[in-house]
Amino acid sequence: MYLFLMILYLGILSLLSGSGKEIVGHIMVYSDPAAMGMFFMGAIVLLEKSQRVLNSIAVSPVSPMEYIGGKMCSIGIISLLVGMVLLIPVGMEHIVLAVWSIVSASFVFTLCGIIVGTKIHSLTGYIVGTLPFEIAGFLPPIAKRLGWAGDSAWILLHPGCAQMQLLEGNTQYLAVSLISTVAWVIILLFAAKHCVTKMFQSVGGGNES
Repeated sequence: MYLFLMILYLGILSLLSGSGKEIVGHIMVYSDPAAMGMFFMGAIVLLEKSQRVLNSIAVSPVSPMEYIGGKMCSIGIISLLVGMVLLIPVGMEHIVLAVWSIVSASFVFTLCGIIVGTKIHSLTGYIVGTLPFEIAGFLPPIAKRLGWAGDSAWILLHPGCAQMQLLEGNTQYLAVSLISTVAWVIILLFAAKHCVTKMFQSVGGGNES
């Protein structure tokens, strides 16, 4: 499915040029491949619940951190591959910053998806539960990329704005951007661990490490 979407996105980018192509390309990379975890995590967790896969995982040696890490890595790899392909026609100022931007955005949205997914029992509930995360996660970075949010360092405390700054290859306030992205991944990781631990315990698991 993502191969089809990637071809569609590349087709759209081929129709654009100049700064418009860069802006649309960066928004595509951030809002779709990088946010893949948010869109798919609900379906993954609900499927595991409905098929009672979680019951087996909860009583196995798999820890909450290993469970979360597996999802972060699997989603993150696909997001990175698609994101980097989409950046080829757009261009990259700093490849290392672009890689961390995509990976950290994927981690943030995947962790948000896990947090919501552990608390819901239907796809409708997941859609409603993730709506605030989507609004808060998408609107500020898109506004920043369009030049509507200014260049203040304070805006980079929002993880999405910091990730968009890195995706652009903008090294202004580089330390703030890097600290912000790392800090938010760590904060959400521990929040997700707490939620997954409670979910495991609810189905009979007791491994909290």
